[in-house]
Amino acid sequence: MMAIRELKVCLLGDTGVGKSSIVCRFVQDHFDHNISPTIGASFMTKTVPCGNELHKFLIWDTAGQERGSAFEGCQGVCGVHWSCRG
Repeated sequence: MMAIRELKVCLLGDTGVGKSSIVCRFVQDHFDHNISPTIGASFMTKTVPCGNELHKFLIWDTAGQERGSAFEGCQGVCGVHWSCRG
């Protein structure tokens, strides 16, 4: 049986930059052009094989109003920025 390593990852970025779309694409292998804005925070998981381990990503998608408690225990952070925004 393979070992499972859990990794908490949080997404950072302003409201409306596409954090939820990125998570949906990674977890569900589907890009939704009409995804609803996140209220509060959402949580999704994806397990990926890596060598002799399974890496289970615990992905926290915040609403762009990040505060310290959302990042407790994070092993990774992904910053999202929309450079074409006016």
